[in-house]
Amino acid sequence: MKLGKSLRQYFSTKAESRRQEEASWDEDLVGGRNSKLWKNRVFWQGSLDSQGFSRAPVVEVRDIFRHCVRILGAYGNDIDGLIKPIREHEPQFDSRFVVDLHRPKAPRACPPYFIYVDHRYKEVSMYIRGLNLLHRRDYVVLLKNRKGEKPYEEGFVHHGMSEAAEWATEHVAPVLKEQLRSNKGYRLTIVGHSLGAGVAALFIMMLVKSPELVGLADPREIRAILFAPPRDDFLPRASTKSVKRVFLVTLPLSIFVYFTFWLKQTRQSKKDEEAQRLYPPGKVYHFVYKQPGRRGDRPIRARVVPSAEGRFERIVIPSPGTISNHSVLRLAKHLKKFDWPELKDAWLTSVLQTSKK
Repeated sequence: MKLGKSLRQYFSTKAESRRQEEASWDEDLVGGRNSKLWKNRVFWQGSLDSQGFSRAPVVEVRDIFRHCVRILGAYGNDIDGLIKPIREHEPQFDSRFVVDLHRPKAPRACPPYFIYVDHRYKEVSMYIRGLNLLHRRDYVVLLKNRKGEKPYEEGFVHHGMSEAAEWATEHVAPVLKEQLRSNKGYRLTIVGHSLGAGVAALFIMMLVKSPELVGLADPREIRAILFAPPRDDFLPRASTKSVKRVFLVTLPLSIFVYFTFWLKQTRQSKKDEEAQRLYPPGKVYHFVYKQPGRRGDRPIRARVVPSAEGRFERIVIPSPGTISNHSVLRLAKHLKKFDWPELKDAWLTSVLQTSKK
């Protein structure tokens, strides 16, 4: 009896300790951004980039979740390939409102995309696919960039991505304009993942500067949602130069390359650093589900960082593998476990029911 009671007390105490840990882990981080231990680390804890910032409003997280599910369709080769991954999470997705599915093959073209008209949320959306490792054309866009090669406004932009965005202003903007003209009062959302997020960021900047390209008078009716854009996780954090290094070096030299990269990063001047950095425009929603120094996943947290400048620049090597945190599918699965309050939203209810099947 005493043994049984002791075991119950042990597991009860452990469960309570776990609940308290999960309730406070968002703030319970090891070290700090400015301490000597963390300042020049070779491997950075990604959660520190948003440490101390406020939680994202639930309504905004739901909006991001909706587009996270739908951009999965951008990786399909045809309409069936578009519908299948979306309906695995959103059974009520209506493919009748996919008005354009295009896989451009022209030089300097935008990565494959589709356009969807959402009458429930009064929104015309364009979804741009990310890097496909089997498509040479994607590498051409990604690697076409040299420091200071492509000036824009008062700074510089990625050359290959900017050419793809310029192509979109010429070939995609007229289609978006027609859909917005047919659906008065709808707003425009450009969604991209990975390479597509970089293209979407530049495309949206061009549209905000000239909203008449899509027939809108108010640039506030135009927005972008970017998943893993340059430079918000391992792949985008790595610059074009470091990507080339990774492909060129052999495994025995990997440790030496990482050390050399870190040493150069700590010794270079502020001016040199700024010339090599890419920043996504707008605020950053940072989704964190790993606690530094702990195994396994924790309840996902969404933080809002006003600007990526000065953050999201160091390479992060997550324990499950480098590519895992770059996946929108992984994010969608984690968002199903988000601490959702009782929102009277038919879309969210239907999507969360798929996690129970």
